[in-house]
Amino acid sequence: MPAIQWPLSSRPGLSAAEGAGRLINAFVEQLGDGARAPASRRRAPGLVQFADTACYGPRGFRLVGSTVLGAYHNKLVEIRQDGSVNLLGQLPGRKAVTIARNNRAPVPDAVAVTEYGAYQVTPTASPRPLSIPGGLPAPNSVTELFGFLFFTAGNGYCYATKVNSLEFNTLDYTVEQARPGGLTRGVAFRDELFLFGPAGIGVYGGQAQANGFPLARITGIPRGLIGPSAVAGQEEGWSNELIWVGDDAVVYKLSGYTPARISTHDVERDLAAAAAIDPTAIEASVHLVAGHACWVVSMPTRTWVFDLTTGQWHERASHEASRWRASHSVKAFGRWLVGDTVGTGLLTVTETALDEVGSPLRFRVESLPSQAFPQRLAIPRADFDFTMGVGRLSADPTIRDPRTLISWSDDGGVRWSNPLSRSLGRQGESRTRVSLLRTGMTGPQGRIWRIDVSDPVYCALLGGAQAIDARTE
Repeated sequence: MPAIQWPLSSRPGLSAAEGAGRLINAFVEQLGDGARAPASRRRAPGLVQFADTACYGPRGFRLVGSTVLGAYHNKLVEIRQDGSVNLLGQLPGRKAVTIARNNRAPVPDAVAVTEYGAYQVTPTASPRPLSIPGGLPAPNSVTELFGFLFFTAGNGYCYATKVNSLEFNTLDYTVEQARPGGLTRGVAFRDELFLFGPAGIGVYGGQAQANGFPLARITGIPRGLIGPSAVAGQEEGWSNELIWVGDDAVVYKLSGYTPARISTHDVERDLAAAAAIDPTAIEASVHLVAGHACWVVSMPTRTWVFDLTTGQWHERASHEASRWRASHSVKAFGRWLVGDTVGTGLLTVTETALDEVGSPLRFRVESLPSQAFPQRLAIPRADFDFTMGVGRLSADPTIRDPRTLISWSDDGGVRWSNPLSRSLGRQGESRTRVSLLRTGMTGPQGRIWRIDVSDPVYCALLGGAQAIDARTE
């Protein structure tokens, strides 16, 4: 029987009829030589609670010393390795923050920049406004490099503290003027300082100087940043690749000093639509799970994930939502932690979790169209190759006897059949078959299959095949 073609990357298309398969909460992993399929589509990593912060609205996190500082709506909390949480005090604002720390020993200085200015933050005291000399503009972001804290401002200024200090010299600044629009965000990456503006990037580096602005300008990159939170990859513990959403709604990966496009048109359409409403709502983050380095970009109505390991895109959507509930990320205590846009938890991203903090994590894969345009196809039988016998001993029937729902569309994805339920096998029932018989006649657009699995068990789709009888009438 001819094989059913499953996607390697999610491609919903501008219209359903133009789609080339979808992966929602599902990612691709290449299998080894001799496996019964070249690739497996697996359920994306789930979420488990690491700590309850009792705060809503995550705005940013940073590991400072041995604890994580977490910014939430109008609050700052300390999260310790044992999962205990300490409310430190008020940190005004509701928008995303940047947090940086220097190398002062034994306790580094840390600063958070919010929409209301800069605050000195510490795991042992309430946030307090940072004293910045009157000759320097109010900052909109902060980052660190070589023990200096670098602040950017909307008028193009970038100024620095003294090394391992919160003191300023008003002459220790530069003005990035290669392109108009000022500066939006500063990012330290590979021992260089990248100053992002809305139309370009200035790159600074070299041997740090004791007098004046510490770094020299190396070059400029003619591609800006669409919003202040739309860049990630510089985080400690990730894969040393800087990726951002450009001012043209295209996702770029830094290659030397050249921006290399990695997004698809589907991703770019969603980004452009979100930017037209509010570019500050576009948020990038990263995490690393089981060797898959994931760069995530979330908008109010969609989340896309670029798997740096495979070079493919997939989508994420949480239960009863159109986007993923995770927001911001930090590597701490040997795990990747993310904030929760739904609740008050600080969550761990892990492949051992088969749901999201108790809510279903629906695995969905839609096939590429099977067609012989303009002929219609009769499909008397279809078989689907899953990892079987994944049920476990449990009083919960969704765990004891897990099911998959299979539906299909014969008009290019406009309308879908009622789903049919098939067992994925109780524990040890590895010979169970997932088959459908007499599924009818396609339209000239062919047949698209949809696979859904919401039960909290291991889920992997390896392939599928279908019998086809082409009709000329």
